[in-house]
Amino acid sequence: MPHALLRRAFAAIAALLILIVSPVRAQEEVRALWVVRTTLASPSAISTMVAAAKHGGFNTLLVQVRGRGDAYFQQGIEPRPELLAAQPAFDPLATVIAKGHEAGLQVHAWINVNLIAGAADLPAARDHIAYRHPEWLMVPRALAVELSTVDPRSPGYVGRLARYARAQSAEIKGLYLSPVTAESTAYTTSVVRDLAQRYDIDGVHLDYLRYPSSDFDYSRETLVAFGSSIVPDLSVSDVRRYDAEAAAGDPLIYSQAFPERWRGFRVAPLTALLTSLRAVVKTVRPAARPVAGAHPLWVGIGAFRLSSEQIMDNVQTARRLNVGGIILFSYDSVAESKNGPGYVAQVGRTAFQF
Repeated sequence: MPHALLRRAFAAIAALLILIVSPVRAQEEVRALWVVRTTLASPSAISTMVAAAKHGGFNTLLVQVRGRGDAYFQQGIEPRPELLAAQPAFDPLATVIAKGHEAGLQVHAWINVNLIAGAADLPAARDHIAYRHPEWLMVPRALAVELSTVDPRSPGYVGRLARYARAQSAEIKGLYLSPVTAESTAYTTSVVRDLAQRYDIDGVHLDYLRYPSSDFDYSRETLVAFGSSIVPDLSVSDVRRYDAEAAAGDPLIYSQAFPERWRGFRVAPLTALLTSLRAVVKTVRPAARPVAGAHPLWVGIGAFRLSSEQIMDNVQTARRLNVGGIILFSYDSVAESKNGPGYVAQVGRTAFQF
C-alpha cells in the first residue's frame, strides 16, 4: 500500500517496542488500549476502565506505570507521584493486573524510558532522579555553552533546563535522561528489572526511548565522552588545537568537527540501552519475546481525534493489511472527549464488530 495511503489510514501513535512476557493465544487478534496514568488514580477509576475495555471487546491493556520518572506501583525505586499521595496503601498496577486478569485481559506495563519530568512542573519529590543525578539530564545544543561551566548540582542547572523545555513545550515534553553514561543506563535498567521481577505483567511497552530531537544531548558529560572517543584517532597537534578551542569556550568543537562520528555516537547508547532493557526482561522472565512472527506489527490509532466511524475504517484498513494487533490511543482521551467510558465500550464494539 502506498505510504500516503498508510498515513491517511492511521493516526500515527506508534509503539516503540513491546516485549511479551506471557504466551499470546495463537491467532488471536490483539485489541489493545493505551491507558494513561491519570486513570490509575483510584480503584474505582480502574474498575470502570477494565469494565469498559471488557465490554468493548478489547483483550489487552497497555498501562502507563512510569510516566515521568515515577512509580504507579508500590515500593518502586522511584517516588510515587503526587496524584497518589493521599493513598499510600493503594497499588495501581497490582489493582489493574488483578482486575484485568479476572476479566480475561492481558496487562502490559507501559514505561516512558528517557522522559523523566514534565515541562510544566518539576517533580515535587526531592529524591526524584532529576535532582539526585542532574548530570545525567540531556542538554539542548542551544544551552551547551551556557551550561558547560555550570555545576549540575547547583540550584540553577535543572531550573534552566526546565525553563527551556517550557519555552519549547510544543516540541519537547520535558526533561530527558541521557543514555550516554553507563550509570544512567544501569539506573533505567534497574527500574525495569524491579518492575518485571515483582509484578505479573504480560508484557513491557517501552516508550520515549529516544532523544527529544537532533539538538540533544549536548550535556558536558556527553561532549567530553565524545571528545575522548575521537582523540585516539587524531594527531597530537590536532588534539591540542581542538582542546584549546574547547578551553576557550567552545565545548561543541568535536561534535562540529566530526558530525558523522557524532551522529553515530548518539545512536549507539540508545541501542545499548534497548539491548540492556530487553536482556533484563529476558533474564527475569525467560519466556519473554518481542512481538514477532509473520505479522509482527501492532498498529496504533489516534482514536481521540476520530469519530467512531473513522475509527472503524482505520481498524478495517489495519485488518486488510493483516497486522497482528490494533491499539487505540487512548482510553483516557477518548473517554474524556467523547462522553465517558461507555463511549469507549461502544467504539470497541463498533470497530471490532463485537
